[in-house]
Amino acid sequence: MKIRELMSTYGDVITRAMPCVLVSPDSLARFFPATAGLFDIVVFDEASQVRVADAIGAMGRARSVVVVGDSEQMPPTSFAESTAATGDDDSEDGPEAVEDEESILTECVQARVGRHRLSWHYRSQDESLIAFSNHHHYDGGLSTFPAPGGGLEAGIGVSLVRVDGHFHRSGKRGVLQTNPAEAEAIVAEIRRRFDASPDVLPSIGVVTFNQPQRAHIEGLLRDSDDPRIVEALDEASDGLFVKNLENVQGDERDTVQFSTAFSVNDRGILPLNFGPLNRAGGQRRLNVAVTRARRQVIVFSSFAPEQLRAEETSSVGIRNLRSYLDLAARGPSVLPSDLRRRTEPDRHRDEIAEALRARGLTVRTDVGLSGFKVDLTVATADQPDRPVAAVLLDGKAWWARATAGDRDGLPIQVLSGLMGWPAVERVWLPEWLADRESVVERLVGVTEEAALGDRPLSIAPSPVTELVLDEQPRERPEPVATVSRGIAARVGDGPAANRSPAAGPRGMGPVPFVPWAGGLFGGVDVLDELPGRGATQIVAGALAKVVATEGPVHPDRLAKLVGGLFGLERVSGGRRAAILQALPADLRIDDESVVWPAHRTPGEWTGFRTSPEVAERPLEHVPLREIVNAMAEHARSAAGMPVRELHREVLAVFGFRRLTAGVEERLDSAVDLGITLGRLRIDQDGIVHPA
Repeated sequence: MKIRELMSTYGDVITRAMPCVLVSPDSLARFFPATAGLFDIVVFDEASQVRVADAIGAMGRARSVVVVGDSEQMPPTSFAESTAATGDDDSEDGPEAVEDEESILTECVQARVGRHRLSWHYRSQDESLIAFSNHHHYDGGLSTFPAPGGGLEAGIGVSLVRVDGHFHRSGKRGVLQTNPAEAEAIVAEIRRRFDASPDVLPSIGVVTFNQPQRAHIEGLLRDSDDPRIVEALDEASDGLFVKNLENVQGDERDTVQFSTAFSVNDRGILPLNFGPLNRAGGQRRLNVAVTRARRQVIVFSSFAPEQLRAEETSSVGIRNLRSYLDLAARGPSVLPSDLRRRTEPDRHRDEIAEALRARGLTVRTDVGLSGFKVDLTVATADQPDRPVAAVLLDGKAWWARATAGDRDGLPIQVLSGLMGWPAVERVWLPEWLADRESVVERLVGVTEEAALGDRPLSIAPSPVTELVLDEQPRERPEPVATVSRGIAARVGDGPAANRSPAAGPRGMGPVPFVPWAGGLFGGVDVLDELPGRGATQIVAGALAKVVATEGPVHPDRLAKLVGGLFGLERVSGGRRAAILQALPADLRIDDESVVWPAHRTPGEWTGFRTSPEVAERPLEHVPLREIVNAMAEHARSAAGMPVRELHREVLAVFGFRRLTAGVEERLDSAVDLGITLGRLRIDQDGIVHPA
């Protein structure tokens, strides 16, 4: 049958088996029968790029609709778009054609459909990455989160790199409309980052202002002698991309590098022709591009910001580019002062700050570039520019937030998880009034401990994890969204990062793999003293912390991670044995020699840790029992799978793509173990089922 006939005949059976359908509006109209109420709800994502005419067919098949998008991002492409002609058939008294809005999102906005703005923004792990867009596009309405510090030296924030380059406005075809010097500088920076990260592919995006420059940079990368770069271009989902302004929406990377490409002409004047930026809506293209980075933006430019004479053009895109280049060159201080709202008097905050300063600590108040502020940041006197503790109070801003999640859940999760604060503390006003001295002692102790701790500041922060109120793992509460009958339009930037099914108390089901964050426990001299009693105690503590974070963990990975905590980049065989001899007695070791945390029993654990975007650990370091658990779950959800298909599905769970001979051998071993453990069975047709 053709797909539409299949859906018309057996649509009710198919939608019962697969109640969620992921499809484009055009495919929905072509493949599904035109039946009202076919779906309970239809959700449009990136709705600023969906035309009204394309959306109507999908909306007619739904009982309710949610339109999700950002009107400050890219409009629908105009390529091959037909234009309705106004002919002579229209008379003064006849019906008048009403032109559609550019997208279903703006149509809903113009129709005054009820809106809900998503205002928490926590993709950017440095506020300067979103502060420009927050001011120029969102009227300061996004609430962003301060990071503890590190700045450009730590690989975060926005910076400008001047290049002595020339944009070829004429000449040979190979270099026409390109800036070779800028391209080579970007490629050199990419190679440096790949060389500095031999184990994990760096997460990098390159954005250019025109198509020829994009093609030139990609050509240089493909001609490089590093096969990892080519692999990242072709296969890595969070690896390396090179795109121009027109098609970068929806992507994000840790680091984004811009090539402005253009330069002054032979007369020393910078022409104000910046391609797509000059067009109507060019400022939206810039907004999309500058919000793709999680950690760092590097702008490579062959001209100084002051050479861009934005006052001579009416183009909003060019004027915004000038403002962004100023930000990259001089930092967030160039942002208009209205973004940093005036500080209101707060005796509670000021008294705590004064008491901490009296104890020799460095304290800043109302830290942040948006409406969300950290009330106090605290640093030690010997490192005043390295704040290590964020203190949140129950002041006016706190009680103005509408939900408990907004007041006490999300801020702490994001500050301690994504933003990398070593310590996040709460001080309640009744607590302060009852016993000020004990509050001060607690904050001083937390600050000193955080300053001496092993957690790096704003470098490779771990994902957002659950709020843990006691020793038992809890499910993270899911955010609640209200959908009204009819059409509900939601406008704004609302990231929904790191959401996976939570594991229950026995580790049932998938959870994200959270790698050990790193740091230092001491020098190599501690390992040199093994098996001495003092050194053994220190190393045992390090082993326990790593196992608590990553357990079950392969002994080779465990030894490497712990060696890194004492300054070793490589761990030899003898050193590995010495480290593992310090394992605490309460840690479990199974038949595969995998080390398990004390609270987790191998035979009872049915969970597994996913790395869907990039492999966080080699497959040989993933315990076979964990692979078996993933196989059992996928075989169950698919009602059985052929062995090789199951291999590919499970391989993707752990962040891999290539099914090499060695990988296939390990996956076969997992199937055999699953059968031995009674978790899997294979029928006579070679289909793997959960036992």
